[in-house]
Parts: sequence; structure tokens; C-alpha cells
Amino acid sequence: MRCITFSRRNFLRAAAGLTATASVSSIARAAVKKPNILFIAVDDLNDWTGCLGGHPDAKTPNLDRLAGRGVLFNHAYCAAPACNPSRAALMTGIRPSTSGVYINAQRWRGSEVLKDALTLPQHFMEHGYYALGSGKIYHGRFPDAASWNEYWPSQEKNSPGSPGLPEGVKSFSGLNAAHFDWGPVDAPKEEMGDWQVAEWVSKQLERDFDGKPFFLACGFFRPHLPWYAPQEYFDRFPLEAIAMPKIN
Repeated sequence: MRCITFSRRNFLRAAAGLTATASVSSIARAAVKKPNILFIAVDDLNDWTGCLGGHPDAKTPNLDRLAGRGVLFNHAYCAAPACNPSRAALMTGIRPSTSGVYINAQRWRGSEVLKDALTLPQHFMEHGYYALGSGKIYHGRFPDAASWNEYWPSQEKNSPGSPGLPEGVKSFSGLNAAHFDWGPVDAPKEEMGDWQVAEWVSKQLERDFDGKPFFLACGFFRPHLPWYAPQEYFDRFPLEAIAMPKIN
């Protein structure tokens, strides 16, 4: 396993093709082809993926294969234990203790520190990239149209949403709590929001952006709760065979 340390500033410069050795002329630097960037965010994903040690019930072949093709960082920390401040910090490089954004209900652009902050996709846009995306990159209720040339389903509604349990049907939990809940939905997997996001993002990889490199963001909502999924996914994990997590 290789470990490479980048500061955020050096990473951005390198990814945008802005760094070069002193022996390379400015003309040669301008000719360097900028790489396309595929940015994938997975909400509430922990270290149960195979490449990080795994869990007996977690099957993550695609993530494991992706990790095997690149550099895997196995020592990292989130900026905050809540979605909105963590995502705002990730996309701006400004920590919650500086921005004052600590909870999910805060509009992050409402912060005096973040109101004009340059976001990650905006940085790429300023250096000739076409920025687009789909799904949960910023916290759902606070999309940021200034960060993108294009977003699907729209700049106001960043995620297509998924079907929930039919009205009056109780989940395995025996509750009907909209948030802390789970259960099978009577819908094909193709109707789930993450599937739709993956399909849309996959098609963008084949597009031509008038010669521009692209910054393409793909935001998956699961495994964030509530855990509603088609029946076939519950069938893979019989209750009597599930390995319970260790609790210290």
C-alpha cells in the first residue's frame, strides 16, 4: 500500500495541471493535458469495505477494485460528525471551527466566512474545467448552483429520490419512523435514487465537453438511513445469519 501526503493546496494545483518542475518551460506547461476528475462521495460509508478490512456481510467488489487501481488512504478524519458541516468543510477546505457551520440546519453559504468561499468544483471551473454532477455532494437542502455548470436532476433538486414504504406498511423495525427505519420496498432497483445517479453519471463519462476537461461529481445517498431497498437486497442477508458488529 502506498501512502502519499498532499496539502489541499498542493492537491488542487496538481489536479488542475498547474504545477511543473523548474526545468519545464511555460509553453510546455500549457501543453500538459489536464486530467478528467471523477469525484465520488458515499454518505455514511464506514470501514467495512473489503479494501479496509471489511465485514463478513459487506460485499464491496467495485470499491475494492477501484481502490486497487489507485492510492488508498487508510488514516483520515471527517471534519464534523454531521452531514452539512462535514460536506461544507470538504468542499471549501474551511473547517467548522472557522466557518461556524456546526449543524445540519445551517445554510452553509449563510456563514460570513463561506458566503464567498471558492468551492472545489469552482476551483476547477476557474481553470478551464466543465463542472457537473448528480446526487448528494452538498447537504441535500443546501445545493450550490454557483459550483456547477450543470447538475442532475436540477440545480435546485440535486438528487432524484427513492421510493419509500407504502402508506401504512411497517418495516422490519415495527416502526413507521421516517428516518430511523428499514424495510423492503416494492420497486425495482432501477427506481432507486442511487441507481439513477450512477446511470446518469456513467453516461456523462462518454460526453464531449467541447474539448474541456471535466470535474464530474457522483453523490451516493446510501448507506445513509432510512434503509429502504428492494426485496432482493434483504434476501441476500437472512436475519439468522447476520454477523452483528462488535460493540466495545
